[in-house]
Amino acid sequence: MMLKVLSLIKAYSLWIYIAGFLAALLSLRELRKAQKDKQETIFTLEKELASARENRARTSLILASALLVTLTLLMFVVIPAQPIPLAQEPTPTSLLVIELPTSTPAPPTPTMTRIPTRPRPTPLPPTPTTTATPLPPPPCPQPGVQITSPRMNQVISGQVTILGTAQIDRFQFYKLEYGVGENPAQWHSIGEINRTPVVNGVLGVWNTTGFPSGVFTLRLTVVDITGNFPPPCDVQVIIQ
Repeated sequence: MMLKVLSLIKAYSLWIYIAGFLAALLSLRELRKAQKDKQETIFTLEKELASARENRARTSLILASALLVTLTLLMFVVIPAQPIPLAQEPTPTSLLVIELPTSTPAPPTPTMTRIPTRPRPTPLPPTPTTTATPLPPPPCPQPGVQITSPRMNQVISGQVTILGTAQIDRFQFYKLEYGVGENPAQWHSIGEINRTPVVNGVLGVWNTTGFPSGVFTLRLTVVDITGNFPPPCDVQVIIQ
């Protein structure tokens, strides 16, 4: 079994070298780009995304380098010392197709159908028409980025449990923030970054004890593995 594996590696060594070099070059390029983005950005969220990309690129570069080193050892140390037979190309085998006879279904037996007599129609009372009241639109249009509790302009105080949904394609993490006023100039984190998606569940707990009374804006941001994110969900609340 080992000789067969070494024979295959020897036969396809050139393609393995090419794939390893390409992977190393792409990983090195991504690593330099992530380091540059990390140095140039001033936002905490973008720095976190750049650090994650830098770690992934460094891991890919290490794996590609290890592949090239291992292949070099096999080609110049292990394989020359082994009597490796040439890999034989598999010969195609012909498939024998057996046609099974199909049975002809028997014709259905006709059945007698009794024709019912037409009943005399009974007049029905007129049904009252009701007008449906349209529901208010959700505060956030993105279905995977929703804060369902607290509601818009809800009065809150003390420990507030935040409910909703944080689930998008290629999910990476979500975070909760708050700001003062209807259009905050600065945002503050609520707890840590959460890396587990939530669907109609608890997103976090916000302790508003000691906050001054007034209008605050609660924000939910969900980020995918590429660093992109849909529009955040903002809900205005009143702390008393």
